Amino acid sequence: MKFNSAHLSISMLFLLTACSVVPTLRVSHPWTRSLSSNDLILPSKSIHIRVEGVTQPLLGEEQLVSNNLHSILEFLIKRRGFVVSNNNYEYVMKLIYRTERNDKMKYASGMTSLSSQRTVYSTSYAVGATTGLGVSVARAVGAVSSSTLTVGEQYVNQVLSYTHTISIEVENNKGDIVWKGESTWDTNELNLINRITPALQLILANLPADKSYVPQVAEVKGSHVYNYYLIECIDVWYTCPALPYKIFFTERPKRAGDQNRAMPRSISNPNALEAYVDLIQTAEFALPTGSERNWSNPLEPTIWTSATLGGQYLLGPSKTPVNVIIKLEGKKDGYLISEASLVSDKEYAEFNSKLEKWRDALRNFYDVYMR
Repeated sequence: MKFNSAHLSISMLFLLTACSVVPTLRVSHPWTRSLSSNDLILPSKSIHIRVEGVTQPLLGEEQLVSNNLHSILEFLIKRRGFVVSNNNYEYVMKLIYRTERNDKMKYASGMTSLSSQRTVYSTSYAVGATTGLGVSVARAVGAVSSSTLTVGEQYVNQVLSYTHTISIEVENNKGDIVWKGESTWDTNELNLINRITPALQLILANLPADKSYVPQVAEVKGSHVYNYYLIECIDVWYTCPALPYKIFFTERPKRAGDQNRAMPRSISNPNALEAYVDLIQTAEFALPTGSERNWSNPLEPTIWTSATLGGQYLLGPSKTPVNVIIKLEGKKDGYLISEASLVSDKEYAEFNSKLEKWRDALRNFYDVYMR
C-alpha cells in the first residue's frame, strides 16, 4: 500500500497531537497581589531580611520555623541579584506569615451531566507591568471555571483545612515601605514550609532582578541519585509559578501498586536532579512549544499542550556552570517531564532566543495603553 507525502504528514501530525493534550486539572495557585511606590528598587543593593509569624494550631516558639523561612527567602532573593547583609544595608525585607485552621465543607455529587467550561481572567494585574508577565499569563490561562447543568445526589463532608497568609514588605533606609507583596491560600497541609517556595516566588516575580546572577545548587552523588529520586521526586507533584498545571516526573498510576519505581529514562544527568527540582519550582517564564503564529493570544489554552523550562546553575562544590532544559508534555492531570537534561551552550542559546521572542509577545499582548 502506497502513501503520498500528504498522507504521511497528516499521520505524523496526528501522532504528535495524540501524545500531548491540554491538561484539565489546573493548579490552585495562591491569591497574590503586589503594590509599589514610585521609588525604584535596585536588585544589586544590599538587603536585610527579617521573618516573624505565628502558627495558631500549634504551641511554642516559632524561631525554628522562622529560621527555615529565612533561609528559603534568602536563597530566592539572592538569585534576583540582591546582596543579603546584616550590616550597612539599603533595604529591609520583612516576611510576615500566619497559619490558621479553617475547616471547609466539601460538596460532591454522585451523578453529573453535561458540563460547560468558560475561561475567566483579568489582565489588570499585568497591564503596564515590566516584570512578572510569565507568572501573570500562567495564572490567566489557569483561571478556568466549570459549570454543570445537572447533578444527582449530593454529599457534604467537613474536611480539614488551613489558611496560610504571607506578606513581604520592603523598606528603604528611611523606613518608608517602597514595595509590598501579599498571598493567601487554603490547603490541607499544616506545614507552611512544604509548599512555600513557589508561593514566595509568585510574589517575588514582581520585583526587579539581575539576570546575570547564576544560582548555585547542590550536586547529587552518583551513588545516591536513585535515593534522591525516591525521596524528592517519585509520587510527588510540583507547581511552577510560570505554569497553571501540576508537574510530574512520572505518570500517575491508574491503579494502586502500578507505579514504576525505576528511574525514568527522561532524566539525563541525574546528578543535576536538585537543579531540575529547583527550576520547576522557581521558573518565572515557560516557553509554550506551539507554533509562534499562535502567540498573538498567550491565554489560548491550546498553545500549552507542551512547554519548556530553562535555566543556568552553578552545580555542586566545584560550581560547574551548567545549562538546564526541562521539556514538559501535557497529560490529562498535568505535565509529564518528557526530558530533563544538561545541554550545550548552543542549544541553550537557541532556547533563550525563542524565549525572548515569547517575552516580546507577552509584552506586546499586555501593552494595552496609548503612549
